[in-house]
Amino acid sequence: GASQPFGKDSLSLENLKYLTAEQALEDLAYFMKWVHETPEFNVNQGSRWITIGGSYPGALSAWFRYKYPHLTVGALSSSGVVEPIIDFRKFDEQVRISALKSGEWCFQAIKEISAKVEDTLLHDQQGSVDLRKQFNAHGLTNTEFLWFFADIFVELIQYGHRRELCEAIKTNNHAERLDWLSKNYDRVVGPTDYGTYFLANETYVQEKNSRQWMYQQCSQFGWMQTAPYEEAISARSKLIDLDFFRKVCKQAYGEGVWPDIEEFNQQFGELKLKATNLVLTNGDEDPWKWAGILQSRSKDIHAYEIQCDDCAHCVDLSTPTEADSWSLTWTRIKIAYYFTLWFNGF
Repeated sequence: GASQPFGKDSLSLENLKYLTAEQALEDLAYFMKWVHETPEFNVNQGSRWITIGGSYPGALSAWFRYKYPHLTVGALSSSGVVEPIIDFRKFDEQVRISALKSGEWCFQAIKEISAKVEDTLLHDQQGSVDLRKQFNAHGLTNTEFLWFFADIFVELIQYGHRRELCEAIKTNNHAERLDWLSKNYDRVVGPTDYGTYFLANETYVQEKNSRQWMYQQCSQFGWMQTAPYEEAISARSKLIDLDFFRKVCKQAYGEGVWPDIEEFNQQFGELKLKATNLVLTNGDEDPWKWAGILQSRSKDIHAYEIQCDDCAHCVDLSTPTEADSWSLTWTRIKIAYYFTLWFNGF
């Protein structure tokens, strides 16, 4: 956004310390109080609130319901990542499972492309230069490029483009595969988001949030997406390991910035989160679902895993269409049902 709490100094290390989940929750509670007390809004003290969020805001929505149950009547947490995890290997395991919906050949194509790119970076100097030029990634180290390149596949699947991706890489021609990827990666990722030279830059750019988001991963949540141990189910380079992410955090934010997830999970309960009037939704192809709650618990927490093709991150928050699966449509019906129930039962 255009407004920042500390102006041009908002992304300094001194001020990033305020970028925490706890501070975000306190800000929201204060915002609600301010709305009630500001006559221009004409919102009375008896107004009923529901928090709605997707992804990290989805987690905030669930945590807000836990921490401030008296301020809302309920919450929707779409793809809410309520469990911080340091070594998030399950993420890439789900990328494979999702790709398999198109066929084993799709995941094997992803593995083959990734292996060839890694070989080029490590053993072909001119090929490495050409590859960086093709993907506009001149400032990335070899390992940073492999991090960025893995996320092209990850993000395309995460955001509901699995069928399109698999169809595009069906060809056995490596050059054609790279050509399609180089023309489509910027729909979901940007190479500057993966360079520590950029992550360490304290200059605020309104269109960018990678320094802020990576800081939260490094300082509170983890979610470091590393390669699965089993080679057969891994397409990510083994060079993208926890040691790599520790270096990223250190180079971008200084010594000692690394998450203490045990402390955070003790405070908020991770998958054992206790709250009432809470709906949590996840798309069955979304790798982030493994940091969320997938099973309903009692009458207080209602979880839905939505089944559909390209059923990905925060899919239930998208605009409904006639092509939506029954599972997606039914989940939206249940959300509306619970909203009505909460409002009427306040």
